[in-house]
Amino acid sequence: MSSNIEKHGEPTSQAEMPLPIDPESAADTPSRPPLPPTPYTLFTRSHRRIIGFILVLTMLASPLTATIYLPLLPLLATHFHVSSQAINLTITLYIVFQAVSPLLFATASDAFGRRPIYLVTFSVYTLASLGLALNKGSYAGLLVLRALQSLGASAVLAVAYGVIADLCVPSERGAMQGPAMGAANLAVCIGPVVGGWVALSSGSYVWVFWCLVIYGALVVVVVGFGLPETGRNVVGNGEREARYWGRTWWSFMVTWRRDRMVSKKDAENTAEEEKKRLAGRGDSASIKHSFRIPNPLVAVRIIFWRDTALVLWMAGSPYAVWYCVQASIPPVYKDIYGFNDFQIGLSYLTGGLGTVLGGYANGKLMDWNYKVTARQVGHTVDKVSGDDLNHFPIERARARGFWHILGVYVCSLAGYGWAIRFDAHESIPLILQFILAAICTAFQQTFNALLVDIFPASPSTAAASGNITRCALSAVAVAALQPMVEGMGRGWYFTFLSILSGGGGIIGNWLVTRRGMRWRHERLKINEVE
Repeated sequence: MSSNIEKHGEPTSQAEMPLPIDPESAADTPSRPPLPPTPYTLFTRSHRRIIGFILVLTMLASPLTATIYLPLLPLLATHFHVSSQAINLTITLYIVFQAVSPLLFATASDAFGRRPIYLVTFSVYTLASLGLALNKGSYAGLLVLRALQSLGASAVLAVAYGVIADLCVPSERGAMQGPAMGAANLAVCIGPVVGGWVALSSGSYVWVFWCLVIYGALVVVVVGFGLPETGRNVVGNGEREARYWGRTWWSFMVTWRRDRMVSKKDAENTAEEEKKRLAGRGDSASIKHSFRIPNPLVAVRIIFWRDTALVLWMAGSPYAVWYCVQASIPPVYKDIYGFNDFQIGLSYLTGGLGTVLGGYANGKLMDWNYKVTARQVGHTVDKVSGDDLNHFPIERARARGFWHILGVYVCSLAGYGWAIRFDAHESIPLILQFILAAICTAFQQTFNALLVDIFPASPSTAAASGNITRCALSAVAVAALQPMVEGMGRGWYFTFLSILSGGGGIIGNWLVTRRGMRWRHERLKINEVE
């Protein structure tokens, strides 16, 4: 048969050969429309609201557990027959484990997901609280269980920053972070009041720890049933399905009930189809291989980069100062103003209100500063896929306007010391506590958010480095509080803190805004070479 006869027997003529394409007609052909940008997250606004509520519930753990304990100090010293200095050691130990816990668990959450870390840490927290409630007279048991309680509670904040980074583009993180942090800081108000009321009414500390047992068990149930996996290393922007520990208990119940309603054959067919579907996507394999044993020292290394060291100081030093103010409240209001245990608990309310309102207002301020900075540099904010911060001065956006806040901070801190030194009316230190709480919360919230911004691939690890820094600073500050107050007096002690923290803040803020972006790019180049 002739070579010009095709398989179907039709002759192939010259006229049927493909013709060359006219460039002009090709230009008139409509081009394929561009693909829509990949959204940063597929979690809907209602999903994010639910997750935000659960975050608030989990974030109560650390501030509630820390502050509910403070009014109990005299009771604990009497019950365990130890000195006040020995009871203060439990506070120092709690702070130490506040630094250790995120080092272990927050780093792991970037690798294995947020859900399993929440479940593990709150299980440890609940069991430690149960042990404290049952501990009748062992001071060593008090130390160990308090450390375990801190280990379970203290990674929550760093993991929460990771969840917020999973769900929100940089330009809108303040909108979720502000209300969440502000509401969580209600624990700063509730904790001392509950602790003081229990101490006054029952003369025992036991019921405080039973309350924490109930709270911890409640969080385990809520997280188990209601918190979906958000870790971008596990589910991406939400398009991949979580497996095993990443699934909620509710989804397991739904699957179990569905499987009972289908026949064995149908179930086998469904499982086979699911297996083929997952094999065809490459997501499951990539997830499996992305899991690795995290290195907790990565968070420590972050501390020593030039750009991050400044940010860590800006976030950590005001936190340490506020911890000192809180630790000074029981002796100040008892010795100078003659408050009873319940009134001492109430004296924490102004500071707690400051943290709530300061956190909420600062969330709005963060997003506004971002938009103003973007407008000043001619940048168009991408609210769908998120901005590429490699080409955006995020340091300048976050630190914008903090010069004025630093001035108020320094004056308020020194003023607080001299107000209690000269026995001013109790309303004055209470008002100054409100101002200091709002400002310290704004610093911590803003510069922790900046840490997450400049480490987008490992947000919880970056937040863990912030936790290490502020807890280390707090431990040193609280340990030095009583000796320095006895040597310098309260007025000069808080003046010294204002000079140290405020002066360092002024230098840090200037360097962050002027050189932070350049130093960040240098760090990224070094990491690329490594």
